[in-house]
Amino acid sequence: MQIQFDFSDKVVVVTGASGAIGSAIAKRFCEAGARVVATGRNRDALAGLRDTLGAHCDVLAGDIADDGHRSEILARAAGHGGLDILINNAGLTQTKKPTDTATLDEFDEIIAVNLRATYALSLDAIRGWTASGRSGAIVNVSSPGAQRAHRNNAIYDVSKGGMDALTRCLAADFGHHGIRVNAIAPAQIPHSHTLTVDPAAARGLPLPRHGSADEAALAVLFLASDAASFVTGHVLPVDGGLLAQLRVPAAA
Repeated sequence: MQIQFDFSDKVVVVTGASGAIGSAIAKRFCEAGARVVATGRNRDALAGLRDTLGAHCDVLAGDIADDGHRSEILARAAGHGGLDILINNAGLTQTKKPTDTATLDEFDEIIAVNLRATYALSLDAIRGWTASGRSGAIVNVSSPGAQRAHRNNAIYDVSKGGMDALTRCLAADFGHHGIRVNAIAPAQIPHSHTLTVDPAAARGLPLPRHGSADEAALAVLFLASDAASFVTGHVLPVDGGLLAQLRVPAAA
């Protein structure tokens, strides 16, 4: 099935673009005509993305938790004509640890990347839009862990719960400026190019399979597009029905 979106003349920032979902998002926006500024920590993966996508993709390596890097992201977007769409996809995901053994330093590190950076970059984008009278769209990449607890992954779930709340707050506070803020909550989708998946883990879903990074990317494009022009403040599950059903607890 071919799904068409038109982002011609739009400038899009995609954070976390060196991972599977982020690179799929960048690829789809480029195919739809956007100029993409793709950021991430993995320089080699970003270089490969640039080689694949060509002139539509500008890459910028760095740590999203660093204030200077976030300023550089927005400056790079401004050099292409100014930011239109922000995709907050960057996040630490390999965070599982027994909750009573996690340290405050680990809490601070995960929150800095998964929540603080999203908060700061979103507000910087919004301030730019309101100062110039431009509208804009933000799509955050959250998790079902914001609504249902993973075991032994408390800090991650707290960070994504904050992201869902931030999505609603920014939508409510800045909708009158023509700024829309939404999120997706992907599950059973590999977030890394090297991550292997266990098919058995998806058999209990209403759609009994794993999803693809491209399916998450298409949901992001929908929320960023004019097709969702009256949608704001919502979190769209892209999870094969995970959150729709009541599961019997697994045996200890």
